[in-house]
This record gives sequence, structure tokens and C-alpha cells, in this order.
Amino acid sequence: MTVLFAGVVVAALLLALALGGLARATQAHARAQGVADLAALAAAREVAHTGGPGCAVAQQVVTEHGAQLAGCEIDGVMVRVDVLVPVEPLPGWATSARAGARAGPVGWH
Repeated sequence: MTVLFAGVVVAALLLALALGGLARATQAHARAQGVADLAALAAAREVAHTGGPGCAVAQQVVTEHGAQLAGCEIDGVMVRVDVLVPVEPLPGWATSARAGARAGPVGWH
């Protein structure tokens, strides 16, 4: 009976560890999406209102939020931004959560 109990406890601990890793990865992806949305909006505003360097603005926003700009494309007044946020879902396993966003004036595709 004690071996069975020990097996159940170990299985429960492994499940808790896996669920914790999933929660950390999900939170990192949500953070990456928020940063990507904000950076795309800031870059699109810069391009639409001033014609300025939208990707430089996106880089600044992303850096200020502790993320990394993985890509920035400007097509006319449309901006596409890709962002990486570092995450360690399980101890010793470092990776990045990736998210993208695009923004521009209403009616543009």
C-alpha cells in the first residue's frame, strides 16, 4: 500500500509541475500578445500621423516592456510586428513565447 501511495504522490507532483509550466507559458504568450498589440498600434500611429520610423517606435515599446522585437514590417500605413517574451515553463527549460499583431488605419487591408 505504501508503494502505491508513493506512486500516487509522485504522479500528483508531476502533474502539478506540468500544470504550473503550462500556466507560465500561457501567461507569457498573453504578455507577448499584449506587447505586440501595443507596439503595432504605436508604430502605426507614428507612420500614419508623422510618416516617421514606425519600426523604431515599435522597438522602443517592446524594449520598455522587457520583450524582444522579432520582426517589423511596414506596408504603406499598415504595420506588422512580431514579439518574443522569454519564459521558463519548467526549471531548466528556457524558451520564448511569440506573438504577432498588425495595425493601421480603419479600412486598409
